[in-house]
Amino acid sequence: MESAKKIKLPEAKQHLQEALKQYRSAPSELGFLTVAKTFEILVEYAWRELKTRVEDQGLDAPAPKMAVKQAARLGLIAEPEMWFNCIDARNDSVHDYFGISKKEYLALAEQFLLLVDEI
Repeated sequence: MESAKKIKLPEAKQHLQEALKQYRSAPSELGFLTVAKTFEILVEYAWRELKTRVEDQGLDAPAPKMAVKQAARLGLIAEPEMWFNCIDARNDSVHDYFGISKKEYLALAEQFLLLVDEI
């Protein structure tokens, strides 16, 4: 039986795709906040899926970056540094520390959609 996280992952990805599409067609502050929130949700589901896969291999992965490191060691993902960047951006946005421009944030969200396809 698939985990609830595994089922929610495609849904979260679709939500981010839709939010990015809407923002591109009519940029607004509310649209950007929608992108940020859907990105946060996708990052959360994605790292937890990595955690599950890593733990299925008998390794410990109690936190997002540890899950990414272990997943990279196992060959489950190819670009751990990009995953780290996305996790950092998610953490910064959750705590309202946007340390990157909107343009950079949007590009990172779009790149993350491709990373999620790996898992």
